[in-house]
Amino acid sequence: MLEQGPLGTRADWLMDLVIISLVVIIPIIIFSWSKARQRDYKTHKNVQAWLTGILTVVVLLFELDLRLAGGMEVLTEGSRYFGTPFLNVSTYVHLFFSVSTAIIWLVLIAFSLRRYSKFAQTKEWFGKQHKFWGKTGMIWMIMTGLTGLELYIIGFVL
Repeated sequence: MLEQGPLGTRADWLMDLVIISLVVIIPIIIFSWSKARQRDYKTHKNVQAWLTGILTVVVLLFELDLRLAGGMEVLTEGSRYFGTPFLNVSTYVHLFFSVSTAIIWLVLIAFSLRRYSKFAQTKEWFGKQHKFWGKTGMIWMIMTGLTGLELYIIGFVL
């Protein structure tokens, strides 16, 4: 495990970076959504591209941290919830949201880049689907952030 992170909990630097990223990303996603609603699609697209890049790096760092430390069990040994069903269920709920969010987001990006490219006239049939999956992805990302924050608190603070 790396040295203790800047948040002053039992978490290391990489784990603190992950939780800070999750908390910061939520308002950015809401900002991006508001830009799409204002029909500022260029800003929306750019923000989404940056978020995708940043989140990819953060997730890779998180996975690296887990591997270097020996797994989540090792990282959360000091928690009063260590080994309890509460921590285990919280982990699985967070995993559900994080994995499904990643799938939704990646598929939506792939289809969006293809449909909203230079042939903008062909996007009409995809617009409603994009809107639905975009909202779903945004809600799922917020849930990923909230469940990640909960997991951080019960794993590294309490």
